[in-house]
Amino acid sequence: MRKRVTWTDVKKQRPLSHEGRAAYADEARISAFRELVYRLRSEAGLTQAELAERMGTTQSAIARMEGGGTRPTLETLEKVAVAVGGELVVGVGEHLSENRSIAKLVRDGHAVVRKAS
Repeated sequence: MRKRVTWTDVKKQRPLSHEGRAAYADEARISAFRELVYRLRSEAGLTQAELAERMGTTQSAIARMEGGGTRPTLETLEKVAVAVGGELVVGVGEHLSENRSIAKLVRDGHAVVRKAS
């Protein structure tokens, strides 16, 4: 009987290429964006249709954002922030690398949607 091989064993035998690592990082950014849009919309007590109207888009576009079918852009993040009554604050510096996800930036306070004052 063959020894059972775990996913960890397989990954060790075939390390990711640069392109593979970039793809994982890209997917992590999309996932973080999806979670951020959903959280902000929910906290604002808005439906997808209401958020879409405030952003000047369609409900299906919001559904795609929340489903991970849209790549995050600063323009879109800013529109979401304004639509929920906030403002987008983005910090950029040498300590930020390409591989940091939006969620990590939010946790570290570098990309934050906060209530407008």
